[in-house]
Amino acid sequence: MTGDRAVDEAAEALYAVLPRDFVAARDARVKELRAAGDAEAARAVAALRRPTVVAWLANQLVRRHADQVGPLLDLGAALREATATLSGPQLRELSRQRHQVVAALVGQARRLAAAEGQPVTEDAARGLEQTLTAALADEGAADLLRAGRLTDALVPGGFGAAPTSAGRRPVRAARTKPAAPQDPAAAERAARRAALETDLAAAWAAARAAADARSAAEDSAGAAEAAARDTARTAQRLRAELAAAEEAAATAEQERSAAVATRDGAREEAEQATRRVTELQRALDDA
Repeated sequence: MTGDRAVDEAAEALYAVLPRDFVAARDARVKELRAAGDAEAARAVAALRRPTVVAWLANQLVRRHADQVGPLLDLGAALREATATLSGPQLRELSRQRHQVVAALVGQARRLAAAEGQPVTEDAARGLEQTLTAALADEGAADLLRAGRLTDALVPGGFGAAPTSAGRRPVRAARTKPAAPQDPAAAERAARRAALETDLAAAWAAARAAADARSAAEDSAGAAEAAARDTARTAQRLRAELAAAEEAAATAEQERSAAVATRDGAREEAEQATRRVTELQRALDDA
C-alpha cells in the first residue's frame, strides 16, 4: 500500500469515529503504520486534527446522508446563480428552500448524534447550521463539506482559518492576473450584488435570532401553562379538602349538641331520682 493511499484510508476511517475516540484511534493507526515501516504515512496521520463536534456532525451527514446533502449543495449553486443574476423572486424562493433544507439537516444530525451517544449543544447545532450555510454560499466550502473530513466549522462569507480536507494537502489558490477595469454597469451590478449579499446575511441573522426568541418564548409559555395547570389542580384539591373539613366540622357540631342534650337529660333524671330516694327515706323514717 502506498503512503498516500494509507493516509487516505486512515483519514477516511478516523473521521467516522466519535470525536472523543479520535485521538486513541489515530494513535493506534500511527503505531500500525510505524510497525509496517511507513514512517512518512505515520507522520501524516499523526498530524490529522481531531474534529470538533460541529465538524463531526457535518462529516457524518455527508457520509451517511449524502442523498440529503447533495440537494443542499445543488441548491447552493442555484442560489449563487440567482444572486449573480439578481433574480429577486427566484432568490426569495431559493432562500426559503435553503432555510427548510438546513433546518431538516440539522434535525437529522441531532438524531444521528443521539443514536451514537454524542451530546449536541445548542452552540454545536448553530455551528452546524453555520457550516451548512457556508457550503451553500461558497463553492470552495461546498467542496470541503463534500469531502467529509472537516476538522472545524465553516464560516459563511469567508473561511478565516479555513479547515482543509483531512489527509490531503491544502489546495493552493491559483495566481490570478490583475483584473481588467470593469465598465460602470458591471461595477454597479457588483455593488448591488454585494449589498444584496450583506442584506441577505443580516436577514438570516435576524431570522435566526427571531426563531431563537420565539422558541424561548414558547418554552416559557409552555412552562407557565404547566405551572398554571398544576396550581389549578392544587387549588381544586384544597377546595375539596376544605369542603370535606367543613362538612366534618358541621357533623361534629351536631353530634356535640346531641351529646350535650343527652347529658343534660341524664343529669336531670339523676337529680329527680335522688330527690325521690330522699323523700322515700324520710317517709320510712316517720313510719
